[in-house]
Amino acid sequence: MAVGIIAEYNPFHSGHAYQISEVKKICPQAEIVVAMSGSFTQRGEPAILDKWTRANLAVEGGADLVIELPFCSVVRSAQDFACGGVRLLNALGVVDKLAFGAEISDLEKLKSLAQINFSNKIKSEMSEGISYAAAAEKILQIETLPNTILALEYLRALPENIQPILIQRVGAGYADLTLQEISSASAIRNEVYKKNPAWEKISKSISAKTLQTLQSEKNSGLVREDFLFLPLMQKIFSTSTDYAKNIFGMVEGLENLLWQSSKSAKNFSNLVSKMTSKRYQTSRIKRLLLYFLLNVTEFEVADYVRVLAFNQRGQFLLKKISQLSNLPIVTKVTKHLTEKNFLQKNFYTNYQKNLALDISATNLRGLLFATPKIFSDYTTSPIKQDSCNLQQNATYNFC
Repeated sequence: MAVGIIAEYNPFHSGHAYQISEVKKICPQAEIVVAMSGSFTQRGEPAILDKWTRANLAVEGGADLVIELPFCSVVRSAQDFACGGVRLLNALGVVDKLAFGAEISDLEKLKSLAQINFSNKIKSEMSEGISYAAAAEKILQIETLPNTILALEYLRALPENIQPILIQRVGAGYADLTLQEISSASAIRNEVYKKNPAWEKISKSISAKTLQTLQSEKNSGLVREDFLFLPLMQKIFSTSTDYAKNIFGMVEGLENLLWQSSKSAKNFSNLVSKMTSKRYQTSRIKRLLLYFLLNVTEFEVADYVRVLAFNQRGQFLLKKISQLSNLPIVTKVTKHLTEKNFLQKNFYTNYQKNLALDISATNLRGLLFATPKIFSDYTTSPIKQDSCNLQQNATYNFC
């Protein structure tokens, strides 16, 4: 059986490689399958590298198979992100363990905290105008750092047939922008977006292949979140507030706040800032704006296996998945949704609706460049690595 990991790899760095290496020490014979976010992250931001590149770097770093976690599960709250990832991995029919990291090293303590039924308490605290994370921290009386929150949600979502593997997070915290041997993905992205990145410092926490890829992307032009601003303005000023109310997550008069904020917004960051509050944090607002741009009114619970990258062990795992799982396996998009019927949404099955949303999200990310890149889902195939090449170029220094 295989070990599952739910990840973003934005980008893949030494902390991720450390987690995989620790999993291999615990389960040396098991394949590792990763359900990874696609074109946008859980916080509603465009991924710094496209999903195939990130998946390929993850396989180089030790994963055997990387599949896409659909937009409908990714660009959601921590609870929905965790539930969606666990649901997809469980439906593969081959995963019997889930590995995840947390700032807390005591699995039994996390299990105890996860058993607390605090959904009503959360709602009560949030009604006072604070965020989910702040409410959870208040109720649990611990410092609920990002990985700890996700760890608790994973434990709540896990079925009995999947056992948890806790790998304590090492190195920098999520919000730590200091470059070190195990830097946060945030620190790496923050440095890469500078005019003159400190590549030598960055290189200490990523592989040579990842460094080369980021440098190449920097030279050709990085994805720019601020490019969302103009299409947003056009959409806002051509959409009635009555229609906007139908957008998923558009509650409590947020459609009016969006309209009022947009009239004086100077750029994308300024618009997000105007809409952000203690109750509606930046990540929730960014997710809402994506829903608005992509016309998301509801989410369908219907998964599929979108293959992004794999090695020989991953190919063997895919064969087992095809035998044990009822999920559609997508290696070539045109076999499931052609460009010709892409807009014929009334005829979609539920999984095709989610696949179409992922294609739309990838197209949207493709517009956030000086030179747009669209419909890459139809032109990019899963990447296969030869086993003999694994980790030859991926060297990391672990603390």
